[in-house]
Amino acid sequence: MAMPALDAEKLKENALTSIRLGIEDFQRGRLSPEQNGDPARALSAIRNLFAGVLLLFKYKIATSVDDPEDAATLIFNPPEVLPQADGNGGVEWQPVGKFKRTTIDVATIKKRFEGFDIEMDWTTIEKLQECRNHLEHLHPANTLGEVADFVAELFPILRDFVQTQMNEQPAELLGAAWPIMLEHHKFFMDTRAECVDAWNQAGVPDLMQPWLEKCQCEACSSSLLRPHAEDIEEGISVESYDETFRYVCVACGQSDLIGPLMIKNLEDAHDYDPRDGGEPGVETCNECQRDTFVIGEQQCLWCRAELDYAECDVCGEALRQEDQFNGGLCGYHNYVHEKMMRDD
Repeated sequence: MAMPALDAEKLKENALTSIRLGIEDFQRGRLSPEQNGDPARALSAIRNLFAGVLLLFKYKIATSVDDPEDAATLIFNPPEVLPQADGNGGVEWQPVGKFKRTTIDVATIKKRFEGFDIEMDWTTIEKLQECRNHLEHLHPANTLGEVADFVAELFPILRDFVQTQMNEQPAELLGAAWPIMLEHHKFFMDTRAECVDAWNQAGVPDLMQPWLEKCQCEACSSSLLRPHAEDIEEGISVESYDETFRYVCVACGQSDLIGPLMIKNLEDAHDYDPRDGGEPGVETCNECQRDTFVIGEQQCLWCRAELDYAECDVCGEALRQEDQFNGGLCGYHNYVHEKMMRDD
């Protein structure tokens, strides 16, 4: 079965070129127009960096076997396998066609890694892939902060893979791109730690912390947000003053309300489509009037309000906020109870 030739060293060379170009694009994208910067290079940076990492992964797969032909079967997409009659009333599965000239995608790379016991943090890789796909649909000006997050997240993946799976040193393999990534990662991690410390002083409701961590700047999509200094100095808290408490983006300087961002993250996580029979997972809390009452948890994540009656005393059905005035009964059994009272 004919298949395209594979040059493993060319994979490695192309990977390093893509990573180098990605870092160059990243730097150009962060500069102002006066400094010959170009925001449109941000998307190019993501494409090149992610492609470079995937090429390194393919290089590792290709060099995990001794025979170049075996390596090619692992990297190029195989022909489709279809059922055929075996002539004796049974079925046999046969490959149809030839190996394609296209190479394997992320999902297949993951399967190859698992088959060859190559360790990888696939949760982060899939997160970076989602980030790349998301950025494809944004205006370049709205991607700069998220690209910076991407590069910082990519750093430990690339460092650990080069050291443990390729048995090389990142500084030697990646050349000039490495100190740039190293410096950016250190800045990002230090700044993120500072932001976390600052929010700890801002009075964010404890149960809303996970949704604060998912907040991104509305202008540049950076996750490096910190509480506005003026609001901290005034001594107000997010919990009590969510209609005025602001965030500031470290990456671009954008400032806006943090409360609505947190609530939007919560609502997005409980998104539903009524056309598919879905039902809302979040509703307005009767106590604090914020859209943070999680129906499944029977609790408000902002003010911690809980239901006085969690389930029907008769049938055990889970109760909601609108059932709280029924004295521990669901709508149906409350109706039955009232009807019996009227009949008496």
